[in-house]
Order: sequence, then C-alpha cells, then structure tokens
Amino acid sequence: MNFGRTSLLTGLLFVATGSCTEFREPLPAGPDAIPSPPVSDFYIVGHWEADSSQGRRIAFEVTSDGRVVNGRINLHHECNEGRWRATFDGFDGPIVDNAFLINQDWQAKHNGVTRRGRTTISGRFESGIFARGGFINSVDDIRKGIWPTGEICPTIHGSWEGDREP
Repeated sequence: MNFGRTSLLTGLLFVATGSCTEFREPLPAGPDAIPSPPVSDFYIVGHWEADSSQGRRIAFEVTSDGRVVNGRINLHHECNEGRWRATFDGFDGPIVDNAFLINQDWQAKHNGVTRRGRTTISGRFESGIFARGGFINSVDDIRKGIWPTGEICPTIHGSWEGDREP
C-alpha cells in the first residue's frame, strides 16, 4: 500500500486530537442560583387603607408577587387661586426590603384647564398590619389651551399611616 505524506500527517493529527479530548475532565457545574430575598419579612398581601397628614385617603393592594397595585391617593394644593383637589388612580410598583417607592407623571384636565405634574409615593411595611410612608406632589405646568394661566400651586409633601384590611 502506498500512503502519501499528507494522509499520514492527517491520520496522526486525527489520532492525537481524538485521544486528547478523551482525557479532558468535564467542566465544573455552575453554582446553584441564589434565591431572591422575600419582598417583605411580613405577610402583607391584601388591601391597605391609610390616612394622610392632609386628612385624605390613600389605598392600594399588595399582590402575592410583591407589588403595590391599584393605588389611589387623594390630595390637595393651596394654590394662589384657591384650593385644588385631586385624586390619582392606578399607581403601582415593586416592593423591595419591606418598602416601595413610586414616581408617577400625571396630567389632569378640568374645565379647559390642563395641569401637569409628578407624584412620588413611598411606604414601608412596619409589620403585617401596619405601614407608613410619605408623598410629594408637584404641579409643574398649568395651561388653558396653549396659554399659561398664571396659577401657582406650590409643591406639597405629607406623610401617611395605615393598615391592612382584615
């Protein structure tokens, strides 16, 4: 039999490569996934109701997957043209380490006047039945049509305390 030099080298490389892979140790397995910490140290799932330092209501639901949903806050501003009352529905956000922090841009239209602003709501669950927190609300732009109205509503802030409904 007549083997060429190229086929002999190819055969030797194949044998050498094949034998090296047979003796390799398998790659180590990765570490087990670290489970996420629970969102709260307490059982907090359910409907929560609170009173603010303005004497107004705040309400929200806590889901089993650790979210504040269906939030509603009532508040008022003392503006230079009188008191402006507002209700903001639908705030939601995640709970982390027994607490939540939610920022929400908003727009409200009434009688041809458009107000725009931002609300921040925070809370901390002190137990499975008691929570407290705070809020800040700013009215950044007030217009009738395309024209500024001249109305000024200073930024407000307040606190709240509430409990989980049985």
